[in-house]
Amino acid sequence: MGEKALFIEHPTDSSNRYVVQENDQDFLPWVDTNALPYAIMGPYLKKLFDQAFMAGLHHPPARPTADNWEEALVKTIDLLQPCLNPGCVKGWYVFDNSARPVCPYCGAPFRVQLPVLDFYSSRDGLNFRPDDHRLMVYHNQYLYPWHVNRGLFPNERLSEADKKPAGYFVFHKNRWIFINQTLAGLQDVTNKRSIAPGNFVELTNGLKLLLSPEKNGRLVHVSLIEA
Repeated sequence: MGEKALFIEHPTDSSNRYVVQENDQDFLPWVDTNALPYAIMGPYLKKLFDQAFMAGLHHPPARPTADNWEEALVKTIDLLQPCLNPGCVKGWYVFDNSARPVCPYCGAPFRVQLPVLDFYSSRDGLNFRPDDHRLMVYHNQYLYPWHVNRGLFPNERLSEADKKPAGYFVFHKNRWIFINQTLAGLQDVTNKRSIAPGNFVELTNGLKLLLSPEKNGRLVHVSLIEA
């Protein structure tokens, strides 16, 4: 605190690092920042922790805004994966974008096929740019309108209609599929076909799906991670 304040997990200065004590056994691993560092919260929140507690610790104008935190939290939610260990104390963790992820809370490895959807959006309907946003798919997960259109954001201004799912993902007969519920303009760009509401498309490695042809409509690129 004060003019000598130092982030407890500063990467190059460990002088304020908490040292686990013998009587901390009842609180482990939560008090052990080596076992559970702040980086397990994913890339978006880690960046803001760095900005708030290092770059902005003694320089308030450098700290992230409330909008920055809100956006990072929404993107982080889309990185969540269920832990495969039914006895895990948390049950969920933030996917770390590695080829062989492990739950940081219980150590259970990830051992199934995982679809990863990277979002791209268009400003002119023609050229698509990466949005630095990805969705980690799991069984019975929903796709929402704010995934479909870059111009929407899940905050207090979202309309009731835009809070309803646009579709959902399921693992069925050893394949991942997306069930289209409401997307009238869904296009399988890879195979040049439309997927009308009520129909489904199988998620395959390299598949490209145009979720909406409208302004700010998104394109997704599917990658299948084998772990």
